[in-house]
Amino acid sequence: MPKINKFKQGIDMYILGITCYAHESTCSLIKDGKIICVIEEERLNREKHTWRYPKLAIQECLDIGSITIDDIDHITYFWKPWKEITGNIYHMLRYFPASLNLLRSESGGNSLLFVRRFIMMMNVGKKIKEQFNLKRKPKIIFVEHHLAHAASAFFVSPYSDAAILTFDGRGESTSTMLSYGQNNTITKIKEVKVPHSLGHLYSAITDYLGFKSFYDEWKVMGLSAYGKDTYVDDFKDLIVYLGSGEYILNLKYFKFHTHGTTLWMSDYFYEKFGPKRAYTDEYTQHTYDIALALQKLIENIGVKIANDLYSITKSKNLCVAGGVALNVLLNKSLVSKTPFENYFFQPISNDAGPSFGSSLYYYYHTLKHNKRFDFNSVYLGTEYSNNDIESVLNDFSLNYKKTKNISKVTAKYIAEGKIVGWFQGRMEAGPRALGNRSIVSDSRSKHMKDRLNERVKRREFFRPFAPSVLEEKVFEYFDMPKNQLSPYMMLVGDVVKDKRDIIPAVTHADNTARVHTVSKEVNPKYWELISEFEKLTGVAVIINTSFNENEPIVHTPKQAVECFLRTDFDVLSIGDYIVTK
Repeated sequence: MPKINKFKQGIDMYILGITCYAHESTCSLIKDGKIICVIEEERLNREKHTWRYPKLAIQECLDIGSITIDDIDHITYFWKPWKEITGNIYHMLRYFPASLNLLRSESGGNSLLFVRRFIMMMNVGKKIKEQFNLKRKPKIIFVEHHLAHAASAFFVSPYSDAAILTFDGRGESTSTMLSYGQNNTITKIKEVKVPHSLGHLYSAITDYLGFKSFYDEWKVMGLSAYGKDTYVDDFKDLIVYLGSGEYILNLKYFKFHTHGTTLWMSDYFYEKFGPKRAYTDEYTQHTYDIALALQKLIENIGVKIANDLYSITKSKNLCVAGGVALNVLLNKSLVSKTPFENYFFQPISNDAGPSFGSSLYYYYHTLKHNKRFDFNSVYLGTEYSNNDIESVLNDFSLNYKKTKNISKVTAKYIAEGKIVGWFQGRMEAGPRALGNRSIVSDSRSKHMKDRLNERVKRREFFRPFAPSVLEEKVFEYFDMPKNQLSPYMMLVGDVVKDKRDIIPAVTHADNTARVHTVSKEVNPKYWELISEFEKLTGVAVIINTSFNENEPIVHTPKQAVECFLRTDFDVLSIGDYIVTK
């Protein structure tokens, strides 16, 4: 791999960005500072939230870019493993001897002990060498985790300057970072270090409520809609806000800083708030009230941090990324309760985002290229032709027909109460299905939510479904904070009072909805589907949920067909084909 600056010679510069051995192993391909593709390994190996080396995703990115590994100029990685060692040593000494328990605790949401994970991270270049039979190990450019998060938001935002807020469980030793982006640079302002972490706090309560930490936090967010403010004041004692964007956890409530994921909470917490819920226990009002107290606490602290960041930067623009940024209720509060004028919530905010964030940081901040790339969609995955699709349909001997207007035909099925698998165009990157790998149905049906949860998604009753709404009609149905659009399903709006009985299937228990505004320019086929549904029903809103069933979102036509056949939905709209059972 020659390390010459081909960009200055008028030749394309390709950068491969990788995340693995943490959460959401992913590969991204960047060409001259523009994102070409983002592929999560889970979509290919079918292991949800996989941490493994993204062997399949790397090859898929090269195939989409029509290049080989020899065309890659630089490879970036989303973590500096040696920097984590320094922080871990300090942490072990500070909380010694109880911290010795950490040596037996698995790392984050994966099954790796720290030493093994460190060795694997340091040998990413060796894995690439082995995969492609290279003569020598390629150089890996390691980028700090939170800088990669920050770059993933700022360098794809429409702003020339912005305050940047990133928060998650941890990256190396940082859990929260305040920074400022201007043109092609990102400047750190302040870092909050572990164990003080909003992400770990949310994971701790997720575990306490009987769910899987690092994966089921959004379930807790959904539960909060059923809560009363019984514990809201008591939960304020869990965090001490120090000002200027800095906070600390009140560690008398916790044990994870000395015992890791094997023991999240202290006896003091259990004495005050009651015993831990088992996964098989019934949901009680106590469950809902704890979820609400946690959600309100996170929103309160997040708003304080953002307001202080505004005071420091005076920028009118805010960019947000990191796993906590997927909390749409928090995002609503950030818009409603801070003085920023413009907001960009990076839609691939989990650890898939730093795959391209690390590459963009290197391309713009390190190599000093001028910022000039904005993106307007997350349709950055693989696309399949009608020939590919028809071949699969024939392999399964399915009853199908080709149509000249898939949107119009599908809209009629939805209006009739059918549940439809919608498989079109390039696959979305990130955790949200945004109209290319979606299950869609009628928002007007009072029974559709329960039917989807019980018979298709096979998940908990309390989890809401998101509405997809025509962008130009959004304010007829939803009160959005500061009239913001939500093209990536990153914001919650309040369902307009006189629309709640019209679209009950997407109206959550607290009368909110996680809104997806659909642009005709960005996704014309999906926009047309909703428009045709409106012509039939007078309603410009449909249900949109991810095309899967307790698995990663479907990637291939074969996976779409298999999901369709084993679950209780009625129609598959795939490419230009309609498939019925």
